[in-house]
Amino acid sequence: MIERSAIGKDPRARPLQCAASVAPLAALLTLALPAAAATGGVDLTESIERIPLPAELSVSLRVEPLASRVVLGSADAAALARRVRAASRALCPEVGVEGGEVVLRCATRDIAAGMVPYPGGQYLELRQLQVPPWSGRDGLPVVPFEPEKLNLGSHCPGDGNAAVGECALTTGHWDVAEKSFREALSGPHSDLSALRMGDLAARAGNLREAVAMWRRVSPSTAYGRLAGVRLCEVDPKCLHSPRAAILFAPGETPAPFREDLLLRQARMDAFQGRALEAAQALAREHGPTGACSAEPVLCADILLAALREPGARGVQALSLYLETPSRDRGPGAVALARAASDQAATNGAPVFAANLLANTSGEVPQGQLSDHLARATELYLSGDDRVRAGVLLDFARSRLTKAELASPRWTRLSRGVASRYLPTAPAPKPAEVAGAEEELRAARKALASAPGRPSGGTP
Repeated sequence: MIERSAIGKDPRARPLQCAASVAPLAALLTLALPAAAATGGVDLTESIERIPLPAELSVSLRVEPLASRVVLGSADAAALARRVRAASRALCPEVGVEGGEVVLRCATRDIAAGMVPYPGGQYLELRQLQVPPWSGRDGLPVVPFEPEKLNLGSHCPGDGNAAVGECALTTGHWDVAEKSFREALSGPHSDLSALRMGDLAARAGNLREAVAMWRRVSPSTAYGRLAGVRLCEVDPKCLHSPRAAILFAPGETPAPFREDLLLRQARMDAFQGRALEAAQALAREHGPTGACSAEPVLCADILLAALREPGARGVQALSLYLETPSRDRGPGAVALARAASDQAATNGAPVFAANLLANTSGEVPQGQLSDHLARATELYLSGDDRVRAGVLLDFARSRLTKAELASPRWTRLSRGVASRYLPTAPAPKPAEVAGAEEELRAARKALASAPGRPSGGTP
């Protein structure tokens, strides 16, 4: 079922507060003002589809906007996939089952989804938005500012409500931050507090309140530009206009605000199909002091989108991935390794592709481990690396259930590995064996800490 949004724009606008404590960047604020004036946006829904789901199944939901995916989890993924395929779908026409999950591939990145109950069951509600989603995964970033750099007092935990609010953002205590900034709205730091109240409202999905708060920020302060950028992010006309690129560009922005603008520009680029450029801009921001420390999932999703680009752009993204610290652990590590592996295999390096998967085996959830190890083993065999293929087969036998190992895929792989050890085949070199044994020990150590050991025993 598809329907057009019939909710109009809110004609009301709150007056801006005046506080000239910081000299404005006049040209940029001039660019920001039209966005603030134009954004009445409360409902930015372009269209809606509702898909009835089986009442007897418990279904989980994960939305990955930058990947244009909606992922449903269920104990019976096959039955759920059949029900979804039977429904009329235009926003997310492709449906598949991957790693025990139902994956809907959508025609847009500007997608939101939720579960809507009805008597006797529930709908999966898909919404096409006019702008990228402002809440949830890949939503508007929240980058804390260090209180001392804003002249708010000492280091965290901070002095005064505004400083305490910024420190609470750093630790993810959203309720403490909201209370602190609300109490600071009537004080000398009202512009920062209004900016942050808007950020927290957007994060909670309350766009009306967010827009109202961002409009309260005086354009004559340093926070005026930040508010203008945020209003532009939820204004379709501003977001797709030439002024957006100028407004978002960090340029010579003071350090406290640079990371905020850098992440917002990268996010905007990724949603508009420039994921490689976004990943390049964030290449040096993945360390503990970089901008990505505030939004590691968003940064991982931007790099993932770049890795999934075809041709030379995907290869460039692979180079960025290899230079990213801690790429084999943390948010998105498994998905990133799979995308990087696919790029390497596509470009004629199957053994390297298999190594990328093997390095993240300890991060793989148990339900996905069979497919992960099987894919790596296939790649080793494709590259005629019989030693490492045998090592991964040993891994599989120590980590998977009898039922998993009895599958046609693993039966075929077992035969493939065994055929490489026929007497007519050349014996492995001692250096190869030593290297494989060392990798085996390291991998087993990593796998020992992997979540959820399987039930059943080794065949």
